[in-house]
Amino acid sequence: MSIPALAPTEISEGVGRGVDGLRASFENAKPFKHVVIENFFELSFARKLLDEFPEFSPGLAKNEIGAPGGKAVNTQIRELGPAYRHLYEILGSPRFLAFASRLSGIPDLLFDPSMYGGGTHDNRHGQELDPHVDFNYDESRHLHRRLNLIVYLNLEWETEWGGAIEIHSNPRKPFENQILAFDPIFNRCVMFETNEHSWHGFPRINLPEDKRHLSRKSISIYLYTKERPAGEIVPEHRTFYVQRFLPPSICDEHTLTAEDVGELRRLLIRRDTWIEQYQNMEIEKNGRLAAAYRELSQLRQSVRAPLTGYALQTGAAQGLYFDGWVAPEFELEIRPQMPVSSLVVKSYRPESAPPGNFSLSVNGVSLATAALPAGTSEVTADLRSPATEPFRVCAKFTPDSGAQNLRDESRELAFVLLELRCIHPHLEHPAL
Repeated sequence: MSIPALAPTEISEGVGRGVDGLRASFENAKPFKHVVIENFFELSFARKLLDEFPEFSPGLAKNEIGAPGGKAVNTQIRELGPAYRHLYEILGSPRFLAFASRLSGIPDLLFDPSMYGGGTHDNRHGQELDPHVDFNYDESRHLHRRLNLIVYLNLEWETEWGGAIEIHSNPRKPFENQILAFDPIFNRCVMFETNEHSWHGFPRINLPEDKRHLSRKSISIYLYTKERPAGEIVPEHRTFYVQRFLPPSICDEHTLTAEDVGELRRLLIRRDTWIEQYQNMEIEKNGRLAAAYRELSQLRQSVRAPLTGYALQTGAAQGLYFDGWVAPEFELEIRPQMPVSSLVVKSYRPESAPPGNFSLSVNGVSLATAALPAGTSEVTADLRSPATEPFRVCAKFTPDSGAQNLRDESRELAFVLLELRCIHPHLEHPAL
């Protein structure tokens, strides 16, 4: 890759010089690609970001189910002060994106101008973040989420206070799950690839009483790409959470304390709340699917055959697609406005299509059969007597022995219906 390794000047010189070594660490890391980068920003810039870090705002502290919580997220970083305004400009710059691509090995990274879900994160005493994988797709911009960079801004932090970012191999298998933990210390960056197994979170923050004026401060940066390796693509989804397992203190022969019982109740309530949330999400999604199916059904009813002459199509045409292709069996009802003596079916089949036999019937009575080669064809069928009442037309196409009909995605295709012409006996020329 011919991307320059030079980082923006606000990123520390050591990080810029060591980008290739950091990339090797990133690519070889387990259980998924990640790297811990110390002294990510130049010290003076990092201190400015800390000085301008916003006060905790309860109005920005709503969790995924809309309840108030202890985590405030501010995506409007340009409004926080000069340092954050400058940071925003850096993050969207070609130089930073090229640097992030060099650092991660992910080409053509893109910045999210809205910083959806990112920006400053301020977590207070008692807050935790269950292991999760992030949402994978930005539907509004049609982009794949690929990379998380989290920079911590905590000058004072102890391991026993909790809040360390944890990287999990698989929290759904608690007895096999491997966890790596990194304290959220000042100017430390933890960067990891976003995919379907990049499980991460942090345990509950438990600050001493005399330290509860502090909080766990960080800046989250999410980067995207237009494309993604085919093997990594899954349908679009929201963030998936796994509720925490029993604390290690609850084990064989342990006598439950009042504190243990309180913790168990808290875990069960939390788990049940998320189960309810996922149930509500399923109901909402299924409601949208049902509405879409109803709309699709209505659209199918409105598909019109290319009917010419003094006649109308009544109801839906079976086997007729929006793009003019028809299935091997095609049927519709026609209501004459004037007596109809004959029908002309004009069709087209691609040159690569195998030949076959075409038959046309009206009200179950076979009226015409013909070979249907590739290219444009016309087949005329004379009715036994002029039709004045609604009648059903059925057309069938059968490929020659051993040949298969054309297929397009989930559709089996016979031909393109160019025209279905009604001919009237009392007109000198057929109506067009």
